[in-house]
Amino acid sequence: MNRKSDKEQNIIILAIKRIEKSLRAEFKKTEKNLRGEILKAEERVENLEEGQKRIEATVNRTATTLDGFVGTVDDLRVNNTVGTNQIHELDKTVKKHEARITKLESPN
Repeated sequence: MNRKSDKEQNIIILAIKRIEKSLRAEFKKTEKNLRGEILKAEERVENLEEGQKRIEATVNRTATTLDGFVGTVDDLRVNNTVGTNQIHELDKTVKKHEARITKLESPN
C-alpha cells in the first residue's frame, strides 16, 4: 500500500508543479499586460498634462490681451465722458457769446 500511495503522491506533486508552472506563466503574462496598460495610461496622462499646459498658456495670453483691450476701452470711455462735458461747456460758452454778439449787433 505504501507504494501506491507514493505513486499517488508523486502524481499529485507533478500535477501541483504543472499547475504552479502554468500559474507562474499566467501571472507573468498578466503582469506584462498590466505594465503595458500602465505605460499607456501614463502616456495619456502626460499628453493631457501637456495639453493642459498649452491651454493655460493660451488662456494667459488671451487674458493679457483682454486686459490691454479693457484698459483701452476704459481710457476711451473716460475720454468720451471728458469730451462730452467739454462740449457741453463749450456749447454754454457759445450761447453766451451769441447772446452778447446779438446784443452788440442790435441797433439801439
